[in-house]
Amino acid sequence: MIPRDPTKPSTPTRPDSVRAAVPSGTTGWSGPVWGWLLVALPILFFFGLWSYYAVNVPKWDDHALRAFLYYLSQETTLTGKIYQIFRQHNEHRIVYDRIVTYLDYQLFGKLNYRHLMMIGNLSLLGLAGVFAAVLRRSGRAVWLLAPVVFFLFNLSQWENMYWGMAALQNFTVVFWVLWAIYLLTYTDRWLVALPLAIIATITSGNGLLVWPVAIVLLLVQRKFRPVAIWAMGAFVVIGLYFLGYEKPAGNPPDRGSVTDLLKGWFAFNGAAAEVFPLGSGFFSSLVAGGLLTIVALVVVAIIVRRALPLLTKSSASQTTPATSSPLRSIDLFFLGAAGFLIGTGAIVAWSRVGFGMEMLITSRYKMYSLTLLALVYTYGVITLGGRFRQPLGLIGLVAGLGLAWLSYVAFLDETIWWRHWLLTTQQFNATYSTNKPVPQLDPVTKQYQDTAPAFYDDHLSRLYSEPDQQKLSVTVKEEVRGVPVYMVTEPTLPVSDLRDGRAYVMFRSPQRVYLFPVTQNLNSGLMARLLPSRVFTNGFTATLYQGDLAVGTYQILILTIDAQGQWALHPTDQTVQLKTKAADGFKKNW
Repeated sequence: MIPRDPTKPSTPTRPDSVRAAVPSGTTGWSGPVWGWLLVALPILFFFGLWSYYAVNVPKWDDHALRAFLYYLSQETTLTGKIYQIFRQHNEHRIVYDRIVTYLDYQLFGKLNYRHLMMIGNLSLLGLAGVFAAVLRRSGRAVWLLAPVVFFLFNLSQWENMYWGMAALQNFTVVFWVLWAIYLLTYTDRWLVALPLAIIATITSGNGLLVWPVAIVLLLVQRKFRPVAIWAMGAFVVIGLYFLGYEKPAGNPPDRGSVTDLLKGWFAFNGAAAEVFPLGSGFFSSLVAGGLLTIVALVVVAIIVRRALPLLTKSSASQTTPATSSPLRSIDLFFLGAAGFLIGTGAIVAWSRVGFGMEMLITSRYKMYSLTLLALVYTYGVITLGGRFRQPLGLIGLVAGLGLAWLSYVAFLDETIWWRHWLLTTQQFNATYSTNKPVPQLDPVTKQYQDTAPAFYDDHLSRLYSEPDQQKLSVTVKEEVRGVPVYMVTEPTLPVSDLRDGRAYVMFRSPQRVYLFPVTQNLNSGLMARLLPSRVFTNGFTATLYQGDLAVGTYQILILTIDAQGQWALHPTDQTVQLKTKAADGFKKNW
């Protein structure tokens, strides 16, 4: 609270008034050019790398968005169309994803998944804008925003970055919720925050958390009329959300022990630390998540302890108006944002720990760990005294820059593999299903989607020709840990570049050709964790599900592409015979 002379009556206000559009005495947010450059560079690099590797190919749930367009077109009634927009997808009501999908199709005549990725990725800019507004309201320098931007814009986010539905859902729900919390804590525009809460709810299931968080924040601020309106809104929206709701099949019944749940929660909250070369990625995430969670909970406890005496004062002894909050805006913002982020972590740990601990630090969940890190940092640079602020900013800058750099090295292999998997397994194998280089797309796919430009477009006939290079020796395993796969290993072939120049595995029968990506061997040692040029070494392994192949006898060939784009097709001494159709590698939900 603001110190004041107790002998002089006054009407107290929040230290950072909710009514001021900008910090007192300012009309903008000025700063040195180098501060703005620090903020801009990670954003530009992030989107540049995204553009370099992103392809317009659907991945798993992305197909559900294309299916939505088809089913929507088949509906002849308004109620039927509304049903298609609001129908359940897994645990979620992905209305926002579907609206963006529909608009993209209407504007461009075809659905483009790169557009969906871009819109989802742009919500990170909105989230950075929320943190910028918080720092600006507190009168902090521009360069103190740079660590937040480094935390948010890096390759730890690779899975969401390059997956249309995931970008729209996982990035955007955090933006909607934190924007709503900002409006509730830094402004009087609680009514404007209400539609943001609704949009968050129909973007991702964990958006439901915004309702209890918002009601608590309004109660703390003694805004009882808004509380009543938000409570009614929560009753209606949550009721409609669960109207006709069906529990999705596939979630593991075993939720693990209390220790497992706690470890999973900590690992989820600290998943950003996977990039640091300190033992296993899970251990780094577990330790970092434990520390980050404890820090966040300690801050929450301090804020609550400070607020409780003021909230429980009798009305006769109150010196604060009934509509004023006993807490600073930054305290309220931290309470709301931390409640949403660590609450999401607890829910995910509860529902997903049965799939295995490693799943809790997967890339698509790292958004919450990175945002929690940005939140704790932002709270520190706002609330700590002047002599601690600049050192904390410098520590945050070093940590953010280090995390971002390490992420671009640590997840480069997965980013490249993902691109190749989409272009080969997901696009080529679905498009060319005969023994000729002629596309065989189904009518629905042709209506709603164009194929993405790919490295093989100008060389299709080569894939159906005889090998023209020396034979390569490969080994093949037909089952790994009880899973029906083909694992092809080759020890000598190098990487030609960091995009498409490398080896690919072909399975060819008299009926058709299949093309699959490889996982290039990785160097070990510290330098391989620090320099992109040292990540890869010679040799590869390619693992493909037998369910991705039709029954038949296949000759295994190796396609190589060098740095100049020159192709070579190598025979091997291996053939495989698939006698019965295996189950698909994953269960479809579209």
